[in-house]
Amino acid sequence: MDFNTKKDGLYLFKLFGFEIRLDWTWIFLAILITWTLADGYFPIKFPGYSQGYYWIMGVTGSLGLFLSIVLHELCHSLVGRLYGIPIAGIKLFIFGGIAKMETEPPSPKAEFLMAGAGPLLSLSLGVAFYTLYRIGIHMNWPILISGVMHYLSIINFIVAVFNLLPGFPLDGGRIFRSILWWWSNNLKWATRVASQGGTWLGFSMIFLGIIQLIQGALIGGLWMILIGFFLQSISKMSYQELFIKEIFRGDSIKKYVKKDPISVEAELTLQQLVENYFYRYYHKLYPVVQNGKLVGSISFDIVSEIEKEKWPQTQIIQVMSECSEENVVDVETDVAKVLEIMRNHTIRRLIVTQQGKLYGIITLKDLMDVIFIKRVLRG
Repeated sequence: MDFNTKKDGLYLFKLFGFEIRLDWTWIFLAILITWTLADGYFPIKFPGYSQGYYWIMGVTGSLGLFLSIVLHELCHSLVGRLYGIPIAGIKLFIFGGIAKMETEPPSPKAEFLMAGAGPLLSLSLGVAFYTLYRIGIHMNWPILISGVMHYLSIINFIVAVFNLLPGFPLDGGRIFRSILWWWSNNLKWATRVASQGGTWLGFSMIFLGIIQLIQGALIGGLWMILIGFFLQSISKMSYQELFIKEIFRGDSIKKYVKKDPISVEAELTLQQLVENYFYRYYHKLYPVVQNGKLVGSISFDIVSEIEKEKWPQTQIIQVMSECSEENVVDVETDVAKVLEIMRNHTIRRLIVTQQGKLYGIITLKDLMDVIFIKRVLRG
């Protein structure tokens, strides 16, 4: 297992060419599920065994759920690949999994089939695990096997039904959007309506969660409320992302770049950087050059984390961020791709190059200003 601690999650393995990554929040979910199964579900459903036995069942059940969700997302990804949709990978997090599409589906049919593939797989797994459970009971398999099969059948049915709810961007919401898209031939309108469905579904889950809290179901109620807030948030975000893609469709960042930025020499000390650049120009990011060649960048955040006493002895080249896909983009890069890089790496500024040479700087604020102006003027 390759432990990669990049901000896009923990790299686990590749499956059919798709990277499988794990967000750190999944670890919390796995612990919670394992504890719930070992301390509650299995002892109640299958009494008479030792606590250690139940913990083994709990761990096995959690691993089975992990594989079930991976297979669910893999089905989305394989259908997406069939229709030429670039898939950046599969990521599991606290609320489930996601097959990360780099572009929108090319047609309503492609979206309908891609969205439906996941729930269909989960339903199939539910039937398969239930069949194995019945066979295990009939053939007197160890409860460690048949009991876990029973749990996995139920959880896969739940995953399928939940994902078929008509709230975008759940699978059911995407199926709903594909139908609206096919009927209206207007992806933007279909996305807005489907996203509103996701928002209302989120409100409904929050309301049901509050009722559960009142009735004393603390964990279930809190979980329902959290999922409701998450669904609300991601529904709005999904529509905003499509709106932004429409605004910048076909645009590279070239027309939005601030050209000929002030650069700094790699051999300067941090003291010189602060006095001659930060206090003079008040920019938060500077390209770093050495012998006329771009070698990296130095930001306000990097300098502020270093003790002031060390500034006179520390050269920029010792602490700068070297050029990489995380801080440098080509001038012909699509705006949507630049925004994705900024979001994935939680940064607000990128250095822009042309044929490997320093060209300018692009900032999130500049792009947000463009979005605001176009949103207001378009109405």
